[in-house]
Amino acid sequence: MNTTPQIAVIIPMFAGAHIPDALATSLAQQTISPHECVVVRGVSPNGRARNQGVAQCHAEWLLFVDDDAVLGHPQLIERMLVAAHNPGVGIVGSARILPDDAPKFQHAVAAQVARIINPIVPVDTITNPDPPSFYCNITTTCCLIHRSLFTLVGGFDETLTRGVDSEFFVRFRRITQRNIVQAGQTWVYHPAPATLRALWHKHVAYGIGHAQEVRRDPQRARGGNYFHTPLHAVLWLAMRTLLAPFHMIIPYSYGDPRWRVGWFPFKAVASYASAVGYCIGWYRS
Repeated sequence: MNTTPQIAVIIPMFAGAHIPDALATSLAQQTISPHECVVVRGVSPNGRARNQGVAQCHAEWLLFVDDDAVLGHPQLIERMLVAAHNPGVGIVGSARILPDDAPKFQHAVAAQVARIINPIVPVDTITNPDPPSFYCNITTTCCLIHRSLFTLVGGFDETLTRGVDSEFFVRFRRITQRNIVQAGQTWVYHPAPATLRALWHKHVAYGIGHAQEVRRDPQRARGGNYFHTPLHAVLWLAMRTLLAPFHMIIPYSYGDPRWRVGWFPFKAVASYASAVGYCIGWYRS
C-alpha cells in the first residue's frame, strides 16, 4: 500500500452515550489511524444501524466493530488491510478471544458453545460460508470490507433481528465469489455471556434470526429440508427436546461439527435455546 487508505470505523451502540474507554483507546493506538469513526446510537436491529453508519461516512474502507469489543493489538487494522489487498479477497475479519479478566463462568461458556470465541490463526485463512454448513469463523464483531463491495451486495438485511452477519456473508459469497478471510495474528477481545440468563436470551435471539434466514433461503435449514413442512419448526423443537438431556453429555453443533463426550451443560442450554427461538421465529416471520 503506497498511500494510507481512508478507513471508517462503524460502531452500533444500542445503549450508552460514549464509546467504551477500552475500545476508544485500542482504536487510538492503531498503527493506521481511522479516518472517520461513526457511532450509531439507539438503532435496531443492528443491520439497520450498520447501514446507517455506512451512509454517514465517506471513507473507502469500512471497519465494523461491536461496542463491547476491544482491538487486540496496535497492528490489527494494518494487518487486516494487508489481507484485504490480496487477490480474490473480499471481507477480512479477526479472531475473537475472551478478555484477560473474564470470569470462570465466561471461560466455561466459551469452552462449550461454538462461535463464542474463535482461535487466532497464524496466517491469513479462508473461511467461506459455503454449503453445506454455511459456517464462517469471522463475524461482524470486527470485519473489514471495501465500500464498493458493500454497495454491490446491497448492505445488511435490515429485517433480520439476528444472524445479520451470516446472512450477509452468504449473500456476499454468492454475488461476488470473493473469499472471506480471517487475518493471521489478529484478534479482538470480546466477552461471553456473563450469566445463564444472558446465555439463554442470546441464543433464543439467534434462533429467531436463523428462522428468519431459513424463511428467505430454505437451503440454510439446519439438517436439510427433508421435513420442511408447515410443522417444520414444531418437529424440530420436539426432536431437540427429546435430545436435550443427551446433549449435556454428547453435544453436536452445526457450527462445530464434531462429536465429543463429557459434561457440556452450557452447550445444551445454548442449543435448546436456539431451538426454542427457531420455533418462535418460524411462526412469527
